Amino acid sequence: MRSLNTAIAVEGSSDESFFRPLVLRVLSDIAEMWPGRGFRVAEPLVFRRGPDTWSTLCREFCNSSANLDLAFFHYDGTSRPEREAKKCWEPMLREWERVPGGKPLLQQLVPIREMESWALADLAAVNRLVGRDVGSSRIFEAGYLPKVERLSDPKRTLTDALRSGRRRSDSVHLHLQTLAERASLTKLQSVPSFDEWHTETVAGLRKLGFIESGGKK
Repeated sequence: MRSLNTAIAVEGSSDESFFRPLVLRVLSDIAEMWPGRGFRVAEPLVFRRGPDTWSTLCREFCNSSANLDLAFFHYDGTSRPEREAKKCWEPMLREWERVPGGKPLLQQLVPIREMESWALADLAAVNRLVGRDVGSSRIFEAGYLPKVERLSDPKRTLTDALRSGRRRSDSVHLHLQTLAERASLTKLQSVPSFDEWHTETVAGLRKLGFIESGGKK
């Protein structure tokens, strides 16, 4: 069975805690749900990036011993995505286009505001994690939880939610990993930026020949 090898470029350790299990889970779900020859999803590699390390990232992606098929480049979006694209995606893409020969397919991984907006997408999962209804508590911008891309500071909202519960002593990295593993993918797909990434990922896997044209199984 063909193996799908992927990597993610992230900004920090909390991004790694959330995106590594989430990407693995989403890709495994696609492998199960979409028609094709069948493939096995390998654990994604994770690379840390700084603001000006485009050439370094390109080398890491292209020289990986894992023979990558697909590379995800993460940055946080805003209400003005074109501004963030000019700062992050466009310089990375220019450097990427200079790389000769074979290379993995490069795609964006861009939550609106911050990664924590996706972590808050399934409110029921958040409530189960902290042991209370965080939507009715006095956490920052609780009224926006049904539309998480409207949160002005998702990191603050998630921090308040976690502190309001019974498991305050647990590591934020453990909380993020748990939410990535347990959040409903249907709830996540109701978030426009996640749905866009999911759609582009399916299209990328189709382009690479991992899945066939057409709908789900």
